Amino acid sequence: MSAALSLPRQAEASAGTEGASFLDIPVGAGPAALGSAYSALATDAYAPTWNPAGLGFLQSTQVAGQHLSYLESTSDEYVSIVYPVHSGLGIGSAVQYFGSGDIPRTDGSGNSLGNYSDAFAAYSLALGKTVTPKLSLGATGKWIHEKIADFSADAYAGDLGAQYQASDKLSLAAVLSNLGTTLKFQSDGDSLPTAFKLGGAYQLNRRWLLAMEGFYPKTGLAGLHSGVEWSPLDFLQIRAGYRTETTKQLSAMAGLSAGLGINLWGQELAYAWLPYGDLGDTQYFSLVLRFGEAERARRNLINFHHVVNRPGAPGAHEESPEDKQLIEMFEEQEQKAAQTPAGQTESHP
Repeated sequence: MSAALSLPRQAEASAGTEGASFLDIPVGAGPAALGSAYSALATDAYAPTWNPAGLGFLQSTQVAGQHLSYLESTSDEYVSIVYPVHSGLGIGSAVQYFGSGDIPRTDGSGNSLGNYSDAFAAYSLALGKTVTPKLSLGATGKWIHEKIADFSADAYAGDLGAQYQASDKLSLAAVLSNLGTTLKFQSDGDSLPTAFKLGGAYQLNRRWLLAMEGFYPKTGLAGLHSGVEWSPLDFLQIRAGYRTETTKQLSAMAGLSAGLGINLWGQELAYAWLPYGDLGDTQYFSLVLRFGEAERARRNLINFHHVVNRPGAPGAHEESPEDKQLIEMFEEQEQKAAQTPAGQTESHP
């Protein structure tokens, strides 16, 4: 049994041949705005869903939350938490919930029988570990539950991922997702949306990031995902992307994505817009909280300043005005803290 919902891949190909197609909906405003080319970038709170291998390179405890106003009256919610057990080993969990809202129910004569709703959820546990300083492997286990009117079904699946940090600028990744059991309602069974992804990301400089990924589903249309991120300011990221498989039976515009991210004190608030042609537009809002990330970034910035700008240092660097302002502020705070006697706190007017 398949839900009567407008999910992109079902709308364009293989309608009715797969269950749990809500798993194809991109998670996170940042990844969605980059055209879903995120497997090589997922070293954050989205790693349990995009690429569990990224947990091996995790730097801090993080929490992500998302609200997505999807097609028609549907919505998609997401929450995840990831934790670095120690250097080179990270764990995480995630919940994705897709709801249809109220759907009118009628009998054979068209008489109203009230409303019903459909609900789809995936509960995930993930682990990632580095096997060399540059290579990390990971796995995610999933319990998938669907409820359509008075019927329900369950399935179990897993993702396998690899991520290779070739250099400070280049990252490569491979992911095999949604390998698992059949999702069966009564006697009708649907396979899961199994797919293979192979991608890479390249940091051109501190302002420009490029990402690209091949998407090869077991059934349906293969596609190419691409994205670009521009940071005109250190705290602002402007993103755009394109996915080719969504355009086959919709329109060229249906492959576009765009959005922005605002990063302050290590935390990110992001927005993304994805059109689906005649089916309508989708609006993403997501938040990523990184605990301890602001302190780590502050220390790195100050250390970088002292190393490259000491007298006679090779490759002396001219910081941006934003960097200089941040360094001056941080150093002023450290000087005040050093001058404050132990056991006392600085008073504020």
